Amino acid sequence: MYSKDKERESEALLPKTHGNTSKSLHSDATSQDGGYETHLARQPNKYKIIALLCAIFMAVGSHFAAHTLGAMKNTIKTEFGISNAQYGAIQSSVSIVNTILPALGGIFLDTFGTLTGSIITTGLIAVGNILVAISTSNKSLATMIAGRVLYGVGSGTVVIVQETILSQWFNGSSLAAVVALMMTVSRLASFSAQASVVPIANRFGWYGYGFWFCAFLCIVSVVINLVYLLLIRNLPSTDESRYRYIALKRKRSFSWDKLLYLPHSYWLIVSMEFLLGGAWGCFLHINSEMIKMRFGYDNAHAAAIGSTAQILPIILMPILGVCVDRFGRRTWMMLGSSITFLISIVLIGYTYLMPLLSMLFFSVSLALGPVGLVSSVPVILPLSLVGTGMGLIKSGTNIGASLFDIATGLLQDADPAKGYGGVVDFFIGIGVLAVLAGLTLCVIDRTLYRSLLDKNARESLQYSQEEWVKTDGDKLNRKMWANWIYGGVFLALAALSWGLFIRFVLLL
Repeated sequence: MYSKDKERESEALLPKTHGNTSKSLHSDATSQDGGYETHLARQPNKYKIIALLCAIFMAVGSHFAAHTLGAMKNTIKTEFGISNAQYGAIQSSVSIVNTILPALGGIFLDTFGTLTGSIITTGLIAVGNILVAISTSNKSLATMIAGRVLYGVGSGTVVIVQETILSQWFNGSSLAAVVALMMTVSRLASFSAQASVVPIANRFGWYGYGFWFCAFLCIVSVVINLVYLLLIRNLPSTDESRYRYIALKRKRSFSWDKLLYLPHSYWLIVSMEFLLGGAWGCFLHINSEMIKMRFGYDNAHAAAIGSTAQILPIILMPILGVCVDRFGRRTWMMLGSSITFLISIVLIGYTYLMPLLSMLFFSVSLALGPVGLVSSVPVILPLSLVGTGMGLIKSGTNIGASLFDIATGLLQDADPAKGYGGVVDFFIGIGVLAVLAGLTLCVIDRTLYRSLLDKNARESLQYSQEEWVKTDGDKLNRKMWANWIYGGVFLALAALSWGLFIRFVLLL
């Protein structure tokens, strides 16, 4: 397939395996990373169940911590004597850090492996939340910010650790279903934080106990991580498994040139995650107030209706994961997520139909999009780049969230009535761009990659790991200089988000 010059270029570029060299990006993934991942995927179900439980509960503490501060916003401002701007700076210290760290974290995982990466990330989350809990005792704002920064560093990578572990154990075997289960547990943890932190504080008479409970959950996550490490160490020992375990622990070389192999379809997924992921988070921050102002509801009624925007993913994600494994159709799900998001914004912004209808359409978008987007990455990328690919996607989500939060605030401030007219138009623009990106992805996947993203789990595994390399592998195993353009746009958006953060938060 390749000339000798191309073979030498790939051999110099990609990591080496034990006594073998690679001929392509995918064959390298199979020889070094894929061998271990295939070995894990062939383990008995009793080991897979333990690995699944460890992976999905590894980040419960992190997701719980994400909503503890918001649930006690008024208490925090009163106890620390801070303004809304200072409170916003504390919250922003997590999201803005994660515009960069998930990408670096993904590269770190591809270089050092999931064992080292998982211990470091869960450790940072635990230490960060312990510092936040301590700050409630000494009322030190600096301690709280330091804790939130450490938490942000860990939380930006822990989901990548989870997804990478699941892709190792379940690659081609119900991967979308277990990823959907992970997302469901994560969302349940977020809901639990909002529901339990204030009652804990009220029950024990001090708001700090809620933060100490959160720190305890983060420590439990570290323990769960150690259980996973013990599982890997105690898998049935064979010459192959022992070698692969050493390979997983060993530091591997990482070449930035590997990023030049990312396909067009991957960057379309990144763009959709930037648009939809950023818009989902931003909308959920303001939907209650939008409903209150537009329909005249009181705070409690508006918040109750707004909360329905997050209900359907808990129910639908596991079902959608099974559907992806059995039927594929990932591009359909991503396009459907874009369309339902657009419909929800039009309904709430330009009609006076009951707002619950708009929230349900939004909820469908929130269920379809993550399952389709996340399950696509292991299909189109070799396993040696899954961590990096997931990291860039998470960075894109946080870049979008940072930019959209600031943009919607500026648009609302510019409105004479401080309303949401300009914000609605802004979200409609995002929805239109997401639909166009989804349509483009459908066309490219069908014309260039033989509908790889729409294949079911069994077909995509066989096609991407073997037949794809033999027949159409040149499309994914050659450098694409367009990646310089894609990467440049990505970095420019990240720089813009940091510039706006400094302008509107740090320089207040």
